Amino acid sequence: MQNGFVNFNGNIIEAGQPIFTASNRAFRYGDAVFETIRLMNGEILFFEKHLARLASSMELLGMNSHDDLTFHNLYLSIRHLDQVNNLKGNGRIRLEVFRNDGGLYTPQTNNVSYLIEVSALSNRNFQLNDTGLKIELYTEIKKPVSRLSNLKSSNALYYVMAGLHKNKTNSGDCLVLNTDGRIAEAISSNIFLMEDGVFYTPSLQEACVAGVMRDVLIHHLREQGKQVVEKGITVDDLLKADEIFLSDVIHGLRWVGAFKTKRYFNNFSLKLIKELNDIHQIKKV
Repeated sequence: MQNGFVNFNGNIIEAGQPIFTASNRAFRYGDAVFETIRLMNGEILFFEKHLARLASSMELLGMNSHDDLTFHNLYLSIRHLDQVNNLKGNGRIRLEVFRNDGGLYTPQTNNVSYLIEVSALSNRNFQLNDTGLKIELYTEIKKPVSRLSNLKSSNALYYVMAGLHKNKTNSGDCLVLNTDGRIAEAISSNIFLMEDGVFYTPSLQEACVAGVMRDVLIHHLREQGKQVVEKGITVDDLLKADEIFLSDVIHGLRWVGAFKTKRYFNNFSLKLIKELNDIHQIKKV
């Protein structure tokens, strides 16, 4: 049984207590969106960006707003879970919003419920992986290009299948392709390439998730005077890159050491992760 506590529609309950029925639409149809949020040194990182993305996702899916899903209420709820689960200000937060029970594919209501889960993290800042990741391509099933592709939804079969391929190939991560055969993203991360001092990342039109850390890095790099190009990324682009790193809010970024016969450095990744730890959202205690 899972230890600790969760917040289900504003109620704090034991994490191991059953709360769903077989009619749950997230379970039946993947009719849900979620946010993975980093709690670091007592700060909820990039919280406004997460809530803006959540609101945009709910609007696209035709979900009604919920009175509890405000900055103030969710901030207090997350801090409360931090305390009752003894996270000591460091953890992973998963906020999932799903349409209420009823209907088959066609919902009977657009009202929603929510669940907040937490788990402890030991690191009190972003730490770059010591050994570069070896990445592979997952090519068997490709991700369609549509507005739904940018969502963090509970329909994650592309990533499940890519994860199975990662295990099969004993790689550090796998890249998911879109239906045009270009790189969309990694299993749970966006991807950035650096070549001759210019940074490249798949545009949102390439079927990648609209990652919060992706957005943070694009703005940060441009504020530093770096050129960031959002475009379609091919396998040839990977092989020409000087550095490759994957971005997500839990790790910050992870550097890639190998793809096929190509080997990469991490000189800029080391510099960038230090800058991430120093930006104003992350306050040392």
